[in-house]
Formats: sequence, C-alpha cells, structure tokens
Amino acid sequence: MVKKIILKIGLIICFCLTTFSVAAQQVNTLYFMENVPFRNNLNPAFQPLSDFYFGLPVVGYTQFSLGNNSITLKDLAYKKLINDTLKSIYAFNKDGDKDKFFNVLKPTTLLQGDVKISLLNFGFRTGKSYWSFGLTERIDGNAGIPKDLLKFGLYGTPNVDNNAYNFKSLAYDVTAYTEAAFGYSTQINDRLSLGAKLKFLYGNFNSSMSNTNLDMTANIDQWTLKGETSVNYSAPDSLGSSKILTLLKPGGFGGGVDLGITFKPIEQLTLSAALLDLGLIRWTKNITNINNNVDYACNGIVKFNYGETSLNFQNMIDSLSKALLIASKYTKTHNSYTTYTSPKLNVGAEYAFFDNKLSLGVLSRTTKYGQSYSEELTASVNGRPVDWFNMSASYSVFNGKMSSVGAGLGLRTGFVSWVLAADYIPFYRSDLPISGSSFKVPLPYSTQGFNFSFGINLVLGNKKDTDKDGVVDKKDQCPETPFSVIVDKKGCPIDADGDGVPDYLDKCPRTPKEAYNKIDQNGCPVDNDSDGVADYKDKCPDTPIGVKVDSVGCPIDSDHDGVFDSLDKCPNTPLGVKVDSVGCPIDSDHDGVPDNIDKCPKTPLGVPVDSVGCPTDSDHDGVPDYIDKCPDTPIEERAMVDANGCTKKVTKSLVIEKTLINIDKSKNSQTVKKELQNLFKKALQGIQFESGKYTIRPISYKILNQIAGVLIANPTYLVEIRGHTDNAGKSAANMVLSTNRAKAVMKYLTGKKVPAERMTSNGYGDTLPVATNKTPTGRAINRRVEFIVSFEEITFE
Repeated sequence: MVKKIILKIGLIICFCLTTFSVAAQQVNTLYFMENVPFRNNLNPAFQPLSDFYFGLPVVGYTQFSLGNNSITLKDLAYKKLINDTLKSIYAFNKDGDKDKFFNVLKPTTLLQGDVKISLLNFGFRTGKSYWSFGLTERIDGNAGIPKDLLKFGLYGTPNVDNNAYNFKSLAYDVTAYTEAAFGYSTQINDRLSLGAKLKFLYGNFNSSMSNTNLDMTANIDQWTLKGETSVNYSAPDSLGSSKILTLLKPGGFGGGVDLGITFKPIEQLTLSAALLDLGLIRWTKNITNINNNVDYACNGIVKFNYGETSLNFQNMIDSLSKALLIASKYTKTHNSYTTYTSPKLNVGAEYAFFDNKLSLGVLSRTTKYGQSYSEELTASVNGRPVDWFNMSASYSVFNGKMSSVGAGLGLRTGFVSWVLAADYIPFYRSDLPISGSSFKVPLPYSTQGFNFSFGINLVLGNKKDTDKDGVVDKKDQCPETPFSVIVDKKGCPIDADGDGVPDYLDKCPRTPKEAYNKIDQNGCPVDNDSDGVADYKDKCPDTPIGVKVDSVGCPIDSDHDGVFDSLDKCPNTPLGVKVDSVGCPIDSDHDGVPDNIDKCPKTPLGVPVDSVGCPTDSDHDGVPDYIDKCPDTPIEERAMVDANGCTKKVTKSLVIEKTLINIDKSKNSQTVKKELQNLFKKALQGIQFESGKYTIRPISYKILNQIAGVLIANPTYLVEIRGHTDNAGKSAANMVLSTNRAKAVMKYLTGKKVPAERMTSNGYGDTLPVATNKTPTGRAINRRVEFIVSFEEITFE
C-alpha cells in the first residue's frame, strides 16, 4: 500500500513538473529594463546606465526556473460533474479525458530546470566601452519524454498487431558547473554597439542519457524492445556530509561565448540580437560510461488494470523495468566525453516614446535542447518616468500557445539598485495535498510555467545621455546635439575643417584656413559675384553675373586683345592686332577692312575697296575706279595709261600678253608644263596651317620647297598667292585669316630666294567657294591656297 502511495505521489509530482514552461534560463521581462546592471546577461552589447556596479554574493543576481514545453496543470487535473457531484479528477482517471490530455502533448515533452546564483559580479565604464566580470554557479537540467511512451502508458496495446512505439527521444542531462565570464561592450557610434563575453566553465557534476535508437513493437500476445542507449556521468565518489567538499573538485573544464549587437536605424527604434551560451564542457574525471544494447521479447500485457481512480502504472513500470534489466547487455567504461550547453538566440526590437520615458518592445527567443528547439515571443510595455525607476509588463506566446503575463521592477535608492522580475506569473493556483500531512503545495494551474530573478547591486555614477550622443549629460557641453551626429569627447558636433560650422551642417567640409573669415552659414566660402570663384581667391570680385571667368575669378579674354569675351564681338582677333572697345580690329579709314590687313589704310571714305582694303580697280590698269576716267581700258593697253586711267600715246606700242593660269582650270593649258600643273594642284590642300591660325605646319614645307624651286627655275612666272576659307565663323574673321595665310606662304617663298617682286598675296575669305559648304568634304576643299601664275612677253611694233 505504501509503495503504491509513493508511486502515485511521484507520478503526480513528475507531471506537475511538466506544467512549468521550458522557456526558462532567462527572464524575458528583464530584456528592456535599462536600469538593471546585469541586463547584459541577456545581450552583451547592452551597457548598464551606471558607471560602476558591484553585485553582492547570492543576492547580487539569482534566477530560478522549472518547466516543460507541453502542458499546464489544468490539462492534468480538473473538476468534472459526475453523478450530479463535482469531483476533482486526473486526465488519466477512468472518468478523465485522456484523449484530450494526449492531444496537447508535443512529440517530445521537454522537462527543464535551471538555477543561477551569482557568487561575484561587477562592471565599470571606460569612455564608450564597458567591462564586466561575473562568477556564477549554475545548475541546468533537462529531460525528454517521448509522446509514444505516454501513449503506451495511456492506451497500452489497443491493436491486435502492429503497435509500434519510438522511444528514441527519451533522454536527460543534468549539469552543475561554475561559470567565470569576462565581458566587453563598446559603442562604435551613436547607432551601433557591439559586445561579447568569454566564459570559462568549471564542471562539478554531470549525468546524461541518450539513445541511438529505442523502439518497441507490441501486440496483445507479445512485445519486443530493441535499441541502443548510453549513460554518462561524472560525479564525486561520495556525497556524504563528511565529504561535501568533494563537490568542489572539477570533473571537467570547458568554455563558451556570448555575442551581442544593437543598432538604431532611427532615433526612436533600437534593434538588437544576441547569441548566448554557445559552449561545451569536456568531462575527464570520475567518469562512468554505460552503453546498453537492448533486445528483449516477452509475453504481452493483455490488459492494463484500471483501479478505482487511475491506471495501475506500477504494473506498467514494473514490467518495463524487468524488461530493461533482463534485456540489457551493457558495457561499462571510463572514457572522457563532451556535453554542450543549451544555446539561445535573442532578437529584439524596441520603439521609444516621449523622450524614451515609455517604450514598446518585442523579443523573440529560440532555445536549442539537444536536437529539439523551443520558440517564444514576448511583447512588453516599459516605463522609465525617472532615472531611478524602471518597470516592465510583458506577455508571452510560447511555441504558438498563449502563455501569461510577466512583470519587472527596478529601483535605485542612493547607491543601491534593486531588481525583481518574473515571467509566467501564476494568477491561478491549485493546492496539492501531501498524503499523511496537512501541508499543501501551491502549484500554478493555468499557466505554462514560472521563473523569476532578483538582484541587489551597489552602483555608482549614472550614464544619463539626453541627446544619445554617447557623452553623459554631466560632461556634455552640447547637450542638445541632434540624433546620429558624430561628436567629440565634449559632446559637441565635430568640425573637421575648423571653420566654425559642424560637419553635419557643413556642405563644404574641407574649407581652407584662409577662407575662414569669408564663409556662409553652410560652411562654404562666400562668392558674392556668383562667378564660381570664392571671394578669398577672387581677384575680380565684382564680375557681372553670367560672365565666364578664369581660375582667379577674372573674365576670360581668349584672344588676349584686352577685351573680355563677354564684351568681345570679335573673339578670335589675331594676337597683336589693335582692337576697339568691342574687341574688333581697328579700321581707321572705315572701309570695312581692318588696319592689320589693310594695304591702303587711308582710303577716302566711301570708296569701294577690295579684300585688302585698296580701292577697286575693275580694269586692273593700276588706277582706282573712283578716279579712273577710262574704267574699261583693254588689257593690252593697261600698261600704257596715265594718271586718269586713260591710254597714253606712244611712238612704239607695247603689246603685253598675259596668260592667267588658274591651277584648277589649267588642264588644257599648253603654256605651263603638265608636271608643274600637278604640283600646283597638290598645293591646293597640301599646304596646312595650325587650327584657326596662320602658322604653317612643318608638313607643308616639302611642297612649298618644290614650288619655290619651280618659280626660281622659271623667272618669267609671276604668281598671285590666294588664301580661301570655308563659311564657318564670321566672314570678317575669315577674310583676315585667309589674308594672313596667303601672306605667310609668300613670306616663306621669299625666304627660299623667290624674288618678292614676282609675287603678290591676297585673301578672299569665304567669297570664292569651289565646292558646297554643306558637307565636311566640301568645306575641306574650300579651305585652300591657290597659285595664279602669269607671265609676260613684250614686243614692240
């Protein structure tokens, strides 16, 4: 009878333990409580507000949690109306709804317990960095109960054949160890912070069991159990009171790491993430390994015995125990082995209101237990009306199932910080009576679990940073710096070029020192005349708007004639030519031909002139038309005219025969040799000049030398050198350019010993095209130098 009572109480306690949530090992409500010194246990990138904190042993930080991931107490025990009487029953009672209980179970029910007791912890700030140290005693325990094991216990072998059960996930791990953690976090800028903790793990005790496989096939007549299981444990030889100190001897050593990050995309929003408890312990002392190969077959359990209140679980357990003992073929060794801590990932987001006095937070937490995972989502409201008071209220959703509220309170009284926080607060409970005793154990009834933490720390300093620039208010000389602005050690916006305008407003961040006294509100050098050259280097600070200027701010004078381009109506005047007030070459006699090419600079006003400024002579008798009384003198009499342009009377008549040969039209000429015609033809486009100038390019020297040789070899040849352009540009400028080019060719030939008196040069600009100016080819043909050859034979009658 006593054995049955003990078994029943043990079974009830076992199931009651499963009513707590496996979402332990951290109190989620603490995540958004800024004034909690040890908040960096949840994310090593979090920096405490205080400049220094010191946690007292045990009370500095203690956390406890216990639970599972499947059910609550109300899934196991509830009241039901039976025969008009409201009775308390269990789910697996004959009147209970075992199907409802079975359906809420996870494929593997994870049992978990966790205790953290701080032995020593402290931290301090250095600039934008924070250092911390913690020495903590930890006990982590978890176990996995496969759903098939409970199915077998609840339903037995309902089918005649093929009742298959998989017990592979039946496992447990209990570890006690001491953790020494060294933490560091730094604020990269006002948006980004990084943190990490390196951990040394000092193993005290471990016991664990796992299965490679463990399967049972059952029917009414027979069931078989096959599989491979292993049990490892490292423990002191004795746990007696006289040898309690043996618990302090390490059975293994290991290490771990925590990593964290926070980021602010905007001032009000903080995103954070942390990977915690990523570590392992290698057990090397007091080791025992038990490896079982189970292969057992026996007569089936025909029927489970339902008693008055419950299944006869003792019968089931006795049967399983006997089967395991009989079937086990185990080996016992003493080899080192490795266990792993349960890592978890925290991902949080917090949005602040009213200058961070109120915020809303969301935290996602994922924990790994062996090959299983648990998920939890917690939402919280956080109040910080003053620096010394912080409170949070949270609600959690665990593995898709609604859980319950949590709450946290943080106070600072002088140099003492007080913290108390819990998740899954049980507002409803049930009292479990202990048989033979009046004592009742209060258990949460409708919540999935319960965990809590508390801490008392001594704190100094306070990192109140109103403008969130990384410099505390008491040291901040610019306490209202806008969000995200980079500041110096005094909390003032950085001014890299020292011009008095901070970089975040400075549109010209590299202003030279000589411009400091002449900058605008944007930090840019002033340019009063808006010519693109700052005043500090503008030598012409009053340039009219729109005028193009050079590097020192003065108007450009491209042709260097002393008249700025903005006023110059003749912008391509040859170098050295005198110009008037609008930049055009001077024309003293107002005949339309500038003085620099005018061979007759004193032509009377109104007299028609040719391209070189000389009065026109239509009959080419040497007497200008405006005084020529005989303007139609025949060609044979032109050499015998008087001052009025009329033919003189002479004793002997002089007959002059002039044959003008235009190279372009001399193909039928018999007077000039054919090879010389070809030479002059080549000269049409063969003589080249610098672009826009009358400087002969060296490439032209060869053909000019050949022409010089021809003229020297033919002393009867008289040559007129004519320069022509296309119609690009202004006509007046083209006329000047063509005249200067013809002169340049004549000067060159003179230098090659061709008598100057046998040559003349004239420019015709674009007035005599020989091809169309509408195509690039035609314009190239029109840009030419012609040689007009004449020779005289004089006879007397």
